[in-house]
Amino acid sequence: MPTPLEFMKRYRNISVDIEVNDNAAGMCRIAPVIVKLNKYFLMNWTAGTSQMSHFAAVSAGSRKDAWFRQHKERIRTAAMGKGSPEDYGLALQWAVYSNHIQNPSQATIQAYFDQNMGIDCSGFVTNYLIVNGKKSNSPTTQQNTSAASYFNAAQAVNDPSQVRQGDLLVFMHGNSVLTGPGHVAVVESYVPQSSPGGNMRVVEATGAHGANPKLLDSMYSVENIIRKGGTVPCMIFVVKRHGVPGSRVSVIRV
Repeated sequence: MPTPLEFMKRYRNISVDIEVNDNAAGMCRIAPVIVKLNKYFLMNWTAGTSQMSHFAAVSAGSRKDAWFRQHKERIRTAAMGKGSPEDYGLALQWAVYSNHIQNPSQATIQAYFDQNMGIDCSGFVTNYLIVNGKKSNSPTTQQNTSAASYFNAAQAVNDPSQVRQGDLLVFMHGNSVLTGPGHVAVVESYVPQSSPGGNMRVVEATGAHGANPKLLDSMYSVENIIRKGGTVPCMIFVVKRHGVPGSRVSVIRV
């Protein structure tokens, strides 16, 4: 089973097949190019938005195209910002087959990828849990699992010494889960003692200004620990992330 960091690296190694001229052989051949998911993408379902226009263009397909019909749901999942690494490969492959990418090359496919596609926080976390056997592998799970849905006080880790790799960080607003939208990330490692640069390594997809690329492993500094009790439903870490202090996160074990 991959660690959060290992799984993130799969999004930086997405393969797409293109035709290249083999001058020595005097023929065209199929060769893979490798592209990276760099962007954060939060789907806007409002009619007329650029997100909707791109979603319609990439995911409409053709009723006569057997390849598209076979992979339709996975292509649409990627176009929503919710896909697995393999889903993005299929979506980009369809963009090549359907001529949405002119003169396909590593550079033109990467540019198209950066302009039109990305992943949101719950998309990354849900696919990480799927690949580790903790969530069902289905388009419904991928497409409809929100960041806030991961908060469950009954599954909270309330002892800082027990935080471990693979735990989720669900962002809070005060003592309640953050919504509209929320945010969720995955713990790669945590050292209870403070250390230069931060003491918690976190893998996340985020639109935060200080994050580049937007799918990355970040260092958080735990600045305060609020213990469970009274109106506090679970342990809450107050963290500094991407240079900004004051974010509140609960630790949830799925």
